[in-house]
Amino acid sequence: MNTKLYEEGEKSKAICHSCQQLVNSTFARRNVPFSDGKGEVKDILVSVCDVCDEVVAIPAQSTPAIRETRQKEVKAIEAQLPAIYLDMLDLAAYTIDSASSTEFRKVLMILYLHRFASGEYPRERLMRAHRSAVARFKEQRGAARRRLSMKVTPRIAEDIKTLTEDTEMNQTEVIKSVIYQIQIDVIEGRKPALMKELGALAVISA
Repeated sequence: MNTKLYEEGEKSKAICHSCQQLVNSTFARRNVPFSDGKGEVKDILVSVCDVCDEVVAIPAQSTPAIRETRQKEVKAIEAQLPAIYLDMLDLAAYTIDSASSTEFRKVLMILYLHRFASGEYPRERLMRAHRSAVARFKEQRGAARRRLSMKVTPRIAEDIKTLTEDTEMNQTEVIKSVIYQIQIDVIEGRKPALMKELGALAVISA
């Protein structure tokens, strides 16, 4: 890992994909578009080809700014749920930290969504939660419903997409199953290691 601190005007060498050869380069500040064409990060230090003026490398010191800009791109995730699911989520947040606000809902949801999507928590566990939730909370016409709305990063939106594809559940079913699993772990289980971890998250996110 190269952790050298570079400065504007400093010279280096890099492989330029446009010139298709090793070239001399100069460090300069540029606005750099993301590879998917959705947005750009502004005014970061990069290595620029002295021949064609294209960006040829990005030093380590510029990666936090790239990550921060990428995380600011958010997607809205919404679901209309039976009110009991939001009650479960709020009770779990209160159980972890009685001073937590409804904002902690998002922290819990993102943590569990990512752990299921990454495989840290097995998919079968989510499927079991879905079956149990359906059996326990039978939806009736006219029952109270509430809206869960979260703004998440593209990475978390991709986690949700992964789970819908792998489990063949729709987005609302995935969200309900995750909430039910949180209820099992936090309200019913209260395992000391998990509660300590979630308690620390509550303090950080407060």
